[in-house]
Amino acid sequence: MSQSVSRTRLQLAIHGAAAAALVPALVWLAPESKWDRPGLLAVLLILAVIADFNEVPLKNGLHFDAGMPLALITLAILGPLPALLVDLVPIAVGGAIRREKIIREGNLANVAAYGWETIAATCLLAAAGVAGIGVDALPWLLLAGFVMYWVNGLVGPGIYVPLYVGAPVSVLPRLYIDSLPAGLLMITLAAITAILVGPLGIAALAIFALIAVVPQSALMYASLTRPVARLDPLTATRKYSQALAMHLGLDRHERRHLARVTQIAFERRADAGDPIAYARQTIRDPSRASWEAGHVAEWWNGGGGPAGLRGPVTPVTSRIVAVADTWSALTAKGGPQLSHAEALLELENAAGTRFDPRVVQAAHAVVAEERVSDAEPAPEPRLHTLRLPAQLRRAMAGG
Repeated sequence: MSQSVSRTRLQLAIHGAAAAALVPALVWLAPESKWDRPGLLAVLLILAVIADFNEVPLKNGLHFDAGMPLALITLAILGPLPALLVDLVPIAVGGAIRREKIIREGNLANVAAYGWETIAATCLLAAAGVAGIGVDALPWLLLAGFVMYWVNGLVGPGIYVPLYVGAPVSVLPRLYIDSLPAGLLMITLAAITAILVGPLGIAALAIFALIAVVPQSALMYASLTRPVARLDPLTATRKYSQALAMHLGLDRHERRHLARVTQIAFERRADAGDPIAYARQTIRDPSRASWEAGHVAEWWNGGGGPAGLRGPVTPVTSRIVAVADTWSALTAKGGPQLSHAEALLELENAAGTRFDPRVVQAAHAVVAEERVSDAEPAPEPRLHTLRLPAQLRRAMAGG
């Protein structure tokens, strides 16, 4: 415990000293800032606040948003102090709206990181003699953005993660590399936008917002979810079965068929596994969906009913609904309302006996791409519906 406290105090001391040193650095090293375009600065601040509220969680534990690229645009056009405002105002606004403690360890690290990334990029542009923001300045702006990216990582997470979080230093290279592709893309977009502000004015920021901020906000809005515990069992079963089908590669036609199987199976739950009831139902409705709904109670090891089908002989839709229905019973309204982690443990315990192991594995994949947290341990599956690469969905889930 004392070692952890010592690390925390060392982290606070380093970041405190780094933040305090920003004042003389800005006075002695930074060129004069420009305040003659208040409208442009206001738009940049608004975009920065929006980006902060819609930051994308990355699998390495960091969060990515358009804040740093907006700071690069501001630095190139207006100078270091406005750029620092674009970095810091979202912290204050976000803290006030979310009712968070603003003066805390993480924010101290952010202030130090934002300040020194600004100083480093400012000194680079000044040394390169970049006076105007024309096409010839593009390579220097790209380099300045890259410098901001690395200085931010070294001064912020590079100190905070090993000293405050207690993670080994060896995780830092991977931590930076994981977010590098997205960072370079945003840096390039920011550099081009800074050049376009000359001929286009604030309209260039509208282009940046359409490309970077709006899609990011749309993704975060699309990923908003509600607890499965608020869903009735049938709705939860439908959502689970469709999510499982997506991960198992069923096409659109098969997923529509699965929805019908889910509905029929749910309506017949009281008769599940009863051979006589199954015979009666299939005589009344001899459709394929009816037949497959009647085999939802089959077990993977052949111990279920009504026909004692074993393994993959049972239709895949029946196997999917079997897992989805049990998952729903464990997490939806009216049940014990377990977390996804607890429900997956129960499903795993029955894999290979009652459930198809491949379907249970698909359930793990579904949860890995959802926004599971301590505050919401069992969100409804939704991110799988976004036509995005699985890696990005996992990044959005923060898993």
